[in-house]
Amino acid sequence: MSVKKTASRLALIGATAALVLGGPGGLGAQANASVENIDNWNSFSCAQKGGYYCLWYSPNHGGGVWSSNVVATPTISGNFSDGNPVRNNAASAENASACNVGIWVYPNYMGDENWLSPNRGGNLTPWLRNNEASMALDDATRAFCPTV
Repeated sequence: MSVKKTASRLALIGATAALVLGGPGGLGAQANASVENIDNWNSFSCAQKGGYYCLWYSPNHGGGVWSSNVVATPTISGNFSDGNPVRNNAASAENASACNVGIWVYPNYMGDENWLSPNRGGNLTPWLRNNEASMALDDATRAFCPTV
């Protein structure tokens, strides 16, 4: 086999492996996920909704709101209070619980994550704004909090 054909085949194999292992949704995607705390304000609006955590359609807890009183939402669904669909449509979030809350880009708590400390709210980062798919209480540092 010629050197040119061998180099071409190796390049194709390398590109395929990179896509499978490290590309979006690939097997290595979780290892390369970004995680960022987005605490910006004290939570007050979400607690009034009776949920553990809330998402808002607009930044700074504005527009329609969606709240959840379950400890884990593996796939976000439903509508904001203003009728807009929630999944992949939120700009800000609040945590009304005593645990940390995670917000992930993919269902089942995978991929890039934003998180909030207890009783804090914040605007989602550019990679999660209008791109969120799951949310849960996720706090291994407190014995009374569940972990995903």
